[in-house]
Amino acid sequence: MIRKKLLLVPVLLFALILPILSNASAETLFEQSMSKLKVHLKKATVDDYTFVVLGDSRDNDAVFRKVLAKATQYKPLFILHLGDYSDRGSLKETEQFLSLLKDTVPDVPLFVVPGNHENLQVFLDKIGPLHFTLEDSRLGFKLIALDNSAYELKKAELDYLREQLKAKPANTFLAMHVPPKTKKWDWHTFSKGAAELEKITTGSSIDGIFFAHVHLYARDEFNGIPHIITGGAGAPLVRLLFPGEPVYHFLLVRVNKGKAVTEMIRVEE
Repeated sequence: MIRKKLLLVPVLLFALILPILSNASAETLFEQSMSKLKVHLKKATVDDYTFVVLGDSRDNDAVFRKVLAKATQYKPLFILHLGDYSDRGSLKETEQFLSLLKDTVPDVPLFVVPGNHENLQVFLDKIGPLHFTLEDSRLGFKLIALDNSAYELKKAELDYLREQLKAKPANTFLAMHVPPKTKKWDWHTFSKGAAELEKITTGSSIDGIFFAHVHLYARDEFNGIPHIITGGAGAPLVRLLFPGEPVYHFLLVRVNKGKAVTEMIRVEE
């Protein structure tokens, strides 16, 4: 009898430890997408490639599915989601988001910038890092993603940006969730760190800076750099108080022979 109890101890310990080991070894969406991106990059044409940028898909899976389905028709290298895939950032919402991606775009690398509706701990556990860089020397491409989900660009994010811009290939892009406060964009924006962002990027020859957070499409230019808000992937559209087009859409970015061109692609509800 005593021997049987002793044999049960390691079995019980293994049963307790197994879920922990399984959770620790589970890849985040970012890690899964990086593996897929490496394959896509090897097949990419150097002088002609595309990627998709979109944001704010929360609360409307039906529209989000349509956005993703239409986006994949352009065969993008990857899709960049600019945050607010969830309403409260819960684990349940996050798992639902991941399940939707698996159903609709299983082979497309998809990276997410944290939004103000995300729970950052759940985000880190399931989605990926709060800031990151995607780059490829063969294509001469770099995309720098920052975290300003708390309505500010903190020193750590600004330092990361400076470091990443030290080596700047031919086509460089920047992305974050909340747009900066300007004379034209003066609602639902961030101010702390906005002046530093403008100072760092001035003269940097960045091809474009992407934002979401406001549920519409808007475009402006500061110091020769296109600033684009693309927050129309499913969340309730903003029809008042902000200049832009309240339309469900995504942004198609095409780099052809070193020249970057962006196009807003409408999606019917």
